[in-house]
Amino acid sequence: MIKALIRVRFRALFAALFQQSRRKRRQSKGMAVLFAILFIYVAFVFFGLFTIMFQQLVEPYHALGLDWLYFATAGLTGLAFSILGSVFATQSQLYDAKDNDLLLSMPIRPRLILFSRMVPLLALNLLFSAMSMVPAGVIYGANVGFAPGGFVAYLLSTLALPFLAQAITCLLGWLLHQLLQRMNKSLASALYLLVFMAVYFYVYTQASQLLNAMASNGEAMANALRSWAWPLYAMGQGCTGGLPFLAGFLAVTAAAFGLVYWFLSVTFMHSAFLRRSVKKGRKVDFGRLETRSAVQALHRREMKRFLGCPAYLTNLGFGLVMIAAVAVAGLIFRRQILDFLNLIPELNALAPLLVAACLGFMISCTCISTPSVSLEGKTIWILQSMPLTPRQILLSKLWLHCVLVVPLSALSGLVLALAYGFSPVDTVLSALCPAALGFLCGVLGLVCGLQWVRLDWLSEAYPCKQSVALMVTMFGLMGLLLIAGLLYGFVLYSLVSATVFLAGVTLVLLLLSAILYRAAMTWGVKTWQAL
Repeated sequence: MIKALIRVRFRALFAALFQQSRRKRRQSKGMAVLFAILFIYVAFVFFGLFTIMFQQLVEPYHALGLDWLYFATAGLTGLAFSILGSVFATQSQLYDAKDNDLLLSMPIRPRLILFSRMVPLLALNLLFSAMSMVPAGVIYGANVGFAPGGFVAYLLSTLALPFLAQAITCLLGWLLHQLLQRMNKSLASALYLLVFMAVYFYVYTQASQLLNAMASNGEAMANALRSWAWPLYAMGQGCTGGLPFLAGFLAVTAAAFGLVYWFLSVTFMHSAFLRRSVKKGRKVDFGRLETRSAVQALHRREMKRFLGCPAYLTNLGFGLVMIAAVAVAGLIFRRQILDFLNLIPELNALAPLLVAACLGFMISCTCISTPSVSLEGKTIWILQSMPLTPRQILLSKLWLHCVLVVPLSALSGLVLALAYGFSPVDTVLSALCPAALGFLCGVLGLVCGLQWVRLDWLSEAYPCKQSVALMVTMFGLMGLLLIAGLLYGFVLYSLVSATVFLAGVTLVLLLLSAILYRAAMTWGVKTWQAL
């Protein structure tokens, strides 16, 4: 039984990557190869980053006699990477799986169901921790060499670290599940992504300073780990030949994993069926009910879907944050950017184009209207059976994109134009051009969403992350920006000013938007009726 459950979980994991519809067909070999290349590229990037990191740490730590701290740092990095990368996956795999009700209705012990769900998560944590531990071991072996029995201890520690990470992520996943039942799951996912990206960009920008601090303050780090993270201290000592410390690390890891597994197995039934609490006996005051027009009801429905779907809000709402972040960063680093522009007078004259290009790239990643049709899924017949015209339905989807993207894009462009002292004409164009691009993104996304609609997805993440419509919209807009930049840089730079070119680009964007809007309201209406 346990083998069958584990096999089902791994099949579900691979299906999420290679089978995106409810039909039995799989993705083409080309798409499978493309995803494989993407995964290999990402793994190669992280391996490279950690290799550079440990290459800078191995010699200073060895010279100070802190070889154990080197391995403890590798373990801490792998542990943090595993927790950040799998805590949401742990919560969704354990408690939000769609077959929980089915399996719990069968004569299967809940602890076996729980264990079958934890095995793929252990494999995921092993992958995350290996991205840190493998480069650390290779660098240490090449530069210093392992002590007798140290390599075996290093391998055991690498295999045991995912169990410690899984114990922590399972506990955090349980707490997260309790929290998500009492708050907006989409908002929580978006906040988690913002925190993760903020930490990532901070570490990325401060990488050299952090590495120098770690290399020069080895004793301080050693004391902190010895006092507050004894398991990592024991793991480091074990990898340098301290077998008693290795036994202690393995014992602590096994005890932590066993206790967390026991706690989750006891609470699994209650947590799996936990629902948001509702007030019993609450009376409905019909006198306070509000009536809305069909258009207002559609607008409210689209907004609730955007805010209530974690994949939708997290993947496409993040672009809204980045549009605002461009303006905020431009204000914060205004003095440094002005000093840089003043060094190159040619760039100073191109500042309006640079602002439009930066905002345009962020806008192209905010294709909110693109997955809106596919997200209707198998319930699309509900809308089609209502006394609503296809035009009203499609306009409501375009409205959601425009009300979120267009004003924010215009405001960010206006703020940057005023902050950098653009001329009145450049100021107007700096606000109008991003707004026009935002509207073009909306209508292009709606047309692409109708052309490549997929209503038979397995997960809402597919239309929001991996659909053909999303790729065409996003890369189509990026390609348009690239063509405009190359056209001005190699052909029109000496013929027209940046202001004239930006005005021309704005007119082209408005013209393309009008054409696509007409297509959406004619061809799109017929396509909607045929779905």
